[in-house]
Amino acid sequence: MPIPRKPLKDVDEFIKTAKAEGSGKSKSDTEKERPQTKKFLLELPYELWMELKMRAVREGRPLKDVMLDILREGV
Repeated sequence: MPIPRKPLKDVDEFIKTAKAEGSGKSKSDTEKERPQTKKFLLELPYELWMELKMRAVREGRPLKDVMLDILREGV
C-alpha cells in the first residue's frame, strides 16, 4: 500500500490559513509582565544542604526562601 503524499502548499498560504490565534501581546509586553529573576544551579555539600533544609522545615518555609534571606543578609 503506497504512502499518500501530502499536498504541497505555499508557505505564505499555509500561514494565512492557520487557525491559531495570537495572544495579541508583543514579546516586549510579555517580558515586562514576568518577574525579573535569574535562575542558577547551586551545588552544595550535603551537610550544608541538610542544615538549610532542617532550618526551612523548622520555620515552615520553603528552602528557596530561607536561602534568599541568607543571601540578602550577606549583601
